[in-house]
Amino acid sequence: MNLLTSYLANPKTREVLKKRPGQAGFSLIELVVVIAVLAVLTAIALPNFLGVSDDAASRAGQQAAITAFKECQVFKARGQTLLATSVMQPPSINGFAVGAPTTQSYAGAATMAAAGQPAAGNAQLSCFNAGAEKQIYAAPLVPTKFPTFRVTVAGIRECTSGDQAAFPNTYNSGCTGASLTAGNWN
Repeated sequence: MNLLTSYLANPKTREVLKKRPGQAGFSLIELVVVIAVLAVLTAIALPNFLGVSDDAASRAGQQAAITAFKECQVFKARGQTLLATSVMQPPSINGFAVGAPTTQSYAGAATMAAAGQPAAGNAQLSCFNAGAEKQIYAAPLVPTKFPTFRVTVAGIRECTSGDQAAFPNTYNSGCTGASLTAGNWN
């Protein structure tokens, strides 16, 4: 212990021990500035990212209605307009029910979506009713978020915008106006 005590008592050793090592790292102010910049960037980027996801979901609903319509046209071209021969499995799209509801209207499509047809798995899409073509709908499972898409018998693409006054978070991708808009898919 004497050796250690004499070493620590030495003035040169005391001088070396009093010195602190060089300051390495960031100051508190620098860290706060970096965190603030990251928070601002996140606040700007996150809504844009969510918009891209919603746009993709909406476009998938549109394309599902078009795909189902094209399948029905194939049945028609083959002369398969009877119920037993013109039944197919509707496209499975997250967030949308795709089909040709018995009540050929947007209200009928909403009823179809409320029944959760895509979740049933066995729901069949019938293109014809007693030989007459039916309209194809892609109805959102959450009607306050996305528009409802329709392809008419003539192949005209239509949609209804969500009610943005009542539901400000409605995402109206590809649909303009407050009501039915004929042929207005972007």
